[in-house]
Amino acid sequence: MRIALVAPFGLRAKGTGRARALPLGKALVRRGHQVALFVPPYDGPEDSGLRWLDDGVEVINVRLPRALVLSSSPSASSSAAAAGSFPNLDLRRLLSAVAPLWQLVLAWRLLSAVRAWHPEVVHVFKPKGPSGLAGVALWMLRVRLVIDADDWEGPGGWNDDPRTGYSALQRRFFAWQECYGLSHAHAWTAASHCLRRRAIDCGAAPGRVFLLPNGVSDRQLPPATLRPDCTSLARCRQAAGPEAARVLLYTRFAGVRVADVAAIWRRVTSVLPEARLVVVGRGLAGEENELAHRVPNVDVSGWVEPSEMPALFASMRVALAPWADTLPNRARNSAKVLELMSAGLPIVAYAVGELPVTLGDSAAVVPPGDEEAFAGAVVDLLNAPERAAQLGADARRRVLAEYTWDKLAEIALCAYERTIT
Repeated sequence: MRIALVAPFGLRAKGTGRARALPLGKALVRRGHQVALFVPPYDGPEDSGLRWLDDGVEVINVRLPRALVLSSSPSASSSAAAAGSFPNLDLRRLLSAVAPLWQLVLAWRLLSAVRAWHPEVVHVFKPKGPSGLAGVALWMLRVRLVIDADDWEGPGGWNDDPRTGYSALQRRFFAWQECYGLSHAHAWTAASHCLRRRAIDCGAAPGRVFLLPNGVSDRQLPPATLRPDCTSLARCRQAAGPEAARVLLYTRFAGVRVADVAAIWRRVTSVLPEARLVVVGRGLAGEENELAHRVPNVDVSGWVEPSEMPALFASMRVALAPWADTLPNRARNSAKVLELMSAGLPIVAYAVGELPVTLGDSAAVVPPGDEEAFAGAVVDLLNAPERAAQLGADARRRVLAEYTWDKLAEIALCAYERTIT
């Protein structure tokens, strides 16, 4: 099958194209399909007009309008990538000011590039922005179309997050785009049960909405972090040395509140004063630094290169997923949590959204907002490394069994086949 995937933005900074569309494309290629990924790289303008081959997937970056290229220097793009989030402030202001124009231009260029490639089916990731507009045009042209939802974009979701910088007009337009895209396609994929219900509420036929969570590549799984000689508390502490009480918070603070983490960490350090919290990732407003000023024993690592992540994971004993109980979090399916699981790290999480489904019995899951229970679970795992090791091993086995892209590609193929009938 000849399959076109349409990304919502570039591959450098944000996750949907890099961590969802591209690895799915690679898995489809391994199954013998021809796949191209079409990218509007407005948040990575250095890729404008470039093409390359990535494990068999033809990556095609459409050419950006000249104004967008000139507005963002390479250093600004690097800063955006390091933040793992939105483009820098100046670029965001420009994009907001000219949004209707550049979205139309990028949508047209995506549409033209996709049609010139002559796909049998098109899978559009996110029903909003340039990719969503291209999806509208493809629907009208009667192209076999699948729309993917991996975030709640409309009212109560990303539209209402003040960090996006959206104007009132943009919020209304994106809300329309979301519901139009979730009702005008031949089939849909959704990253969570919440988003599947959202698509059905917008008008998608239930039998055509497929649950497609995020995944990991079984060909690039990091080694398990837990040491095989951890058979007793004393031996674990001796093997781990000073790293025995290192706890990881891997986030860009999109769904994690500084106040929540601070309250949890105060409780942990009141019992284990030697424990240290390592924060990997950057928030848009420097939330990681705010956290370090609020509570003791916090080390801010910021952006860490992907090649360095396995070694960092190996130095940790517990990872945290203290998601706030909000609508966007209820709709999320976290690729970061899957990374932690695939590394064999024991996780403590709030029971928010898809987290209990993803983690199953392979983590310590506590009621949302119960800071005392959360901190207690962290302390328990730090004091019981044998149990922590077992949870980490269970998490890794769960990922290998349920969440590899080679397995999940079957779901996407079912959605593609459903576009025929």
